[in-house]
Amino acid sequence: MQLYRSFFQHFQKLNQIFNTKAFSIGPLHNVSFEIGADGQVNNSFVAPAKRTAVAGLQFAFDLPYKGYFNVAPLYYKEWNHNAFLAPAFTAPAPGIVDGNVNFRGTWAIETNYYMDLGFLPDYLPLSVSGRAGWYGPKGTGTSLAIPGNIPTKVELNSEPIRLTLDASKVFWGPKYSHFVDVWVAYRYWQNKFGLDHNNSFVCTGANKGSCTESSLYSGLSVKF
Repeated sequence: MQLYRSFFQHFQKLNQIFNTKAFSIGPLHNVSFEIGADGQVNNSFVAPAKRTAVAGLQFAFDLPYKGYFNVAPLYYKEWNHNAFLAPAFTAPAPGIVDGNVNFRGTWAIETNYYMDLGFLPDYLPLSVSGRAGWYGPKGTGTSLAIPGNIPTKVELNSEPIRLTLDASKVFWGPKYSHFVDVWVAYRYWQNKFGLDHNNSFVCTGANKGSCTESSLYSGLSVKF
């Protein structure tokens, strides 16, 4: 069971730092320093306890209808918990205590975009958005040679498209824009948590397909 999750992300825009427009060229709107962190706490032997840190640059581009596209090449570092490396799941071996893993630093590329579909009539306020993140191989998280602990592969975690209807604007007018949004989205996640979907024992055999997710889902967002 996951008890707590926090996320921190901070940007320093170079145009504002140096009081210049040198980092605005054509569709490029700005360049920023980016740092971030993500953390989880759990109270279960089998639950993940993912903690990550990222640092790098973000390049922000303009899209039509006041939209944007951001791409960030980053350094990525992860610490986690792997129940399959804890004593209950492995043969006795020196150094295996609690399943905690410390992955080596690797590269990452994160992207996201948003654009109002401004060419549609005012009574149909739709927008489209999405994100994708690629995370490089990060080793096995331990220096121990454990059978079945396959080195990680490039992980793709994405929601390439989300279509959003500004429902509050439709029913109550522009004054209440985006107070209530209704959306539908598609998610694709391959090599979940970096696990090799072709070779890792938790992704093959009876568990075949468990390390790739492809799903369509919808929801409601309310702003308070």
